[in-house]
Amino acid sequence: MADSSNSIGVCMIRRRSQYDRVIPSGKGEESPMHPLPKWFRPLIVAVLALGFLLLIAFTYKWPLIWDAQIFHYANFLVDHGYRPYKDITDMNLPGAYLVEGGAMHLFGGGDLAWRMYDFSMLLAVIIAGMVIAAPYDWLAGLFSGVLFAVIHSDDGPIDSAQRDEAMAMMLMVSYAFLFEALRRRKAWLLVPPGFLVGIACSIKPTFAPLGLALFVLIWFTLRKRGVPAMPYLACGLAGALGATALVLGYLLHYGSLGAFITISRTITPYYSQLTHFPLKQMAIGFLPFILKLLLPFSLIAAFYNKSWREMERPALLLAVLSGAFSYFIQHKGNPYHRYPLTMFLPLWLGIELALAMRKPQPWLRAVGAAGIALGTLVGVPYYLARVHRIPVNNRFTPALVADLKQLGGDRLQHKVQCVDMVDGCYNALYRLKLLPSSGSMGDLLYFSEIPSPVVDQYRDQFQRELALNPPSVIVLSNVWFTHHTASFDKLQQWPAFATYLDTQYDLAVTRNFPAEFGAAYRLYLRKGSNLPPPQAAN
Repeated sequence: MADSSNSIGVCMIRRRSQYDRVIPSGKGEESPMHPLPKWFRPLIVAVLALGFLLLIAFTYKWPLIWDAQIFHYANFLVDHGYRPYKDITDMNLPGAYLVEGGAMHLFGGGDLAWRMYDFSMLLAVIIAGMVIAAPYDWLAGLFSGVLFAVIHSDDGPIDSAQRDEAMAMMLMVSYAFLFEALRRRKAWLLVPPGFLVGIACSIKPTFAPLGLALFVLIWFTLRKRGVPAMPYLACGLAGALGATALVLGYLLHYGSLGAFITISRTITPYYSQLTHFPLKQMAIGFLPFILKLLLPFSLIAAFYNKSWREMERPALLLAVLSGAFSYFIQHKGNPYHRYPLTMFLPLWLGIELALAMRKPQPWLRAVGAAGIALGTLVGVPYYLARVHRIPVNNRFTPALVADLKQLGGDRLQHKVQCVDMVDGCYNALYRLKLLPSSGSMGDLLYFSEIPSPVVDQYRDQFQRELALNPPSVIVLSNVWFTHHTASFDKLQQWPAFATYLDTQYDLAVTRNFPAEFGAAYRLYLRKGSNLPPPQAAN
């Protein structure tokens, strides 16, 4: 009998030695990592790492366009004495100014600098995801971060370093600190997540409910452990109050609090009702295709996974649901509105799949490995191929820069006015370091097809500003926010402004850029300004 027992013991030791590592089950047990082919993990890691490097190589030359140029120019104006909301008509919340302005001071304001900012956010997401997934399998964090990076980049340069990406990144880093605070039992680690969630909510308030839900979840978790919750909640609240103080201090510093409240009561509610995307179409475009393919694998794995640590699975699912809420509540259907969802969902999916790869049942291990392989070996190459084929057309801004240089360049300080949304006029002024005739940012309200006292109010304000300081040059783009097709017919929505242009200005040139979503601009020169007309060639 003794020899038989020893034989069994030796056999068990040998079998145990096959396992690479163990993870805590959350209940004081150990669940062995069952073996997959030795080449599987190195292959997955190599493809993910190479995929991220290729993404950088494919996109580092992307230009600064679309929404990013607006924030660059707005922060440029603030740096040159303009007061946000008071001198600059803009409805974006203060957090957008703080975050984008901070990034500009840290990375610079050029095209490559903005790509570095985007890459830095993606790297932060990967590292934070690996910290979150560490007790289960750090590979899940790498998997989810790279998958988000390629999905995000598939939207092209127009959605590079968007506000929703910055918000989602801050939330991901917040979760890393939150989980580590509870794992290590260090209350002070909740100060950074409180601050970051507060700043994220100052960009867009759609994640305020998540912040409150996390406070409740932390309280229940600590109460279950028998640990006093007040020090933890106090640290989280201190961080949130720090963010609030920073935002309030920013507004008070520029004397913009009253103007901000006015804009929040007028433009913001009006904007929220414009260009609503049909809910059916929003639901269809809700998830990128690769996440739709991964979801069944992860749901099967989730049904059998019991080794999550206390509140960590519910907390991640709360983030996923909050991302979905943020997407639908904005009601615009913009791809970048999905970023909080498409950042957190792959992390939850990845952890479920990684845990399945450690199960004793071979079929469950196969489910987990198949999901990871599908996302890595199919999803990453698929999106990289799409990203590599994205045409990068940005002739609008260089053409306008050349025209404005010909018209006098720096002599146009305070004498040029953009009537544009995101086509590139503000980008041209930013590159030439030209200050505008007025602080009007964007023609969102001026050519709206939905009548409103708000529209009338801001049209009158713009006309008063033009009368006080008539610009020598007006740049009118054909982008029409509330219309599906770009067209200069938008002038028909504001006859008074069309008459103003006809009587006070001469149309000098029209330039068309069919490859850039049909973008075009017109240059109007004030009568009697004696400016040399630009060359007529497009």
